[in-house]
This record gives sequence, structure tokens and C-alpha cells, in this order.
Amino acid sequence: MSRKRTHDNSDKEMDSGEDSNQELDNEEESGADSDAGSEPDEKEIVDVDFEFFDPKPIDFHAMKRMLMSAFGDDAEDFSLSALVDLILSQNTIGSTVKFEGDDDPYAFLTVLNMHAHADKEPIRQIKDYLLKKAEKRGSAAKLSEIFDGPGHVGLLLSERVVNMPPQVVAPMLKMLVEELEWAVADGEPYDFEHYVLLAPMYRETEAADDEGVKRTAPVIDAYAHAEDEFIEEFAGTKFDYKFSRSKRVAESRNSFADTGLAPSRRCLVIHRSKMPALIARLESALAM
Repeated sequence: MSRKRTHDNSDKEMDSGEDSNQELDNEEESGADSDAGSEPDEKEIVDVDFEFFDPKPIDFHAMKRMLMSAFGDDAEDFSLSALVDLILSQNTIGSTVKFEGDDDPYAFLTVLNMHAHADKEPIRQIKDYLLKKAEKRGSAAKLSEIFDGPGHVGLLLSERVVNMPPQVVAPMLKMLVEELEWAVADGEPYDFEHYVLLAPMYRETEAADDEGVKRTAPVIDAYAHAEDEFIEEFAGTKFDYKFSRSKRVAESRNSFADTGLAPSRRCLVIHRSKMPALIARLESALAM
């Protein structure tokens, strides 16, 4: 892992930690055996160097694809191109992660000021969307209080591709907080009171018996991103919501499973006073 780099690839005076190699599992997403006669659970381990960069215009399409994943089945409800443009317009805030010699980012983390950009279409869409979802969960009053309060709200956007390890999140978040401190010192509008994160979830769905009657079973929730389990510990407000446009049959349903996993989201709101402890928790729990 290398330090963060700027647009012209010159080093910034910010170090994300000691250089290291991150071992990644090089597996087929389908889980099928790669070669006949090999053990089913055999994994090939490869060493990969990755680096942190400032967001660049060349990252546009990759970031848009990751945002489509972040917003799931409801992605078409948002102006994602405009959202990426907004991210790239503040190119000194946030990070992307790239493998050595590859131009496409495999992960990114940034934050957008929902007050300063309140008139921008994608921010209006996201705010209205979350308020509607919160209303169904009885959290609209609290969320409105946060959105309409005097303190600025930061929309924390974090996404990565399959097999990118969660260990990249802690250094990215630490760098982000430092960048925000520098920006505030320069008089820029990044003094956030709250941070809002949309965490991808999977919820176990109930199955019906042969007569179509649902069987009662404990509901199991699981985070798609391992780091969100620790971030939730510091959330002062949270609520779950389903996609408006979701029409898919739950995944992983087969003859050996009575239930499937349906994608959903959990909105987490973190007060700025919790950020130092949150970063320390991530660094400890997801140590390189």
C-alpha cells in the first residue's frame, strides 16, 4: 500500500501508513471450481500493491458504476452522472484506491455537503428519498431535524468492488478527516456536524411452505461491507429501508435453503464527535 497521490501523481504530505502488500483472494464470483480435480475450497493467493489517489476525471465511469451498486435497485431514481461530477469538482477531498499500473479505481470514499449543495439535483433527490424512507420507519422527524438544523450534514459516499478488502476504509477515512480539517482552516464549507452513510445490507427473507403459508423464523441482517458493522456502533440515528423498485427474487434460494437474502439499506447518521473513536475502532478491528 502506498501513500496518497495527487492529480499529477506527485506525493502529498500525507502518509497513509507503512508500505505493505495486501493479500487478496482471487476467486471466481460464482464459487465454481477453477480446475477439474482441485479441492473445492482451494484459493489462490496473490500479492497486490494498491495506492491511494485524489479523485480524477478519468475515474468518472468507474465511480458511476460503483454508485449504481451503492444505490442498488433504486439507482435510476438519481442523477448519478451529476453526482459524480459533484464529487470530481472537489478533487482535493476524498480518495480512490487503484492497483499498481491500473487507471480504474476499485474503491472510493468522499463526502458531499448536503447544505452547500442543497440546490443541486442529485442532493435534492437523495434528501427527498431518505426522508420518504425514514417516514415509513418512524424516523422522519429526527432526520428532518438533522437535515434542517444549523449544522452542516455530510453525505458520506463509500463503495468498492468485490474482493477489495475492508482494510482500505480506515486509512481513507483518516485521510478524509485530515483533508476536511485543512479545508475548514482555509475557510471552505466542510465543517460537518453530522455524517450520513447508506450501508448496504442483506436481510434473510421468510420462506413459504408447500401451502403458501409463511413460516416464522428469526430475521437475520448482515452488512455487505464488513466495516459498517463497526461504524454502526457510533451511529446516533439509524433506520432500515427497502428499495422502491426491487422486484428481484431473493438470492441464494435453492433446494438446500428455506430462505433467501434480499438486498436492502441501513441509513447511519454519525455525529462528528464520534469520528476519532470510529476511526480508531476501524484501525483496530480491520488492522492491515
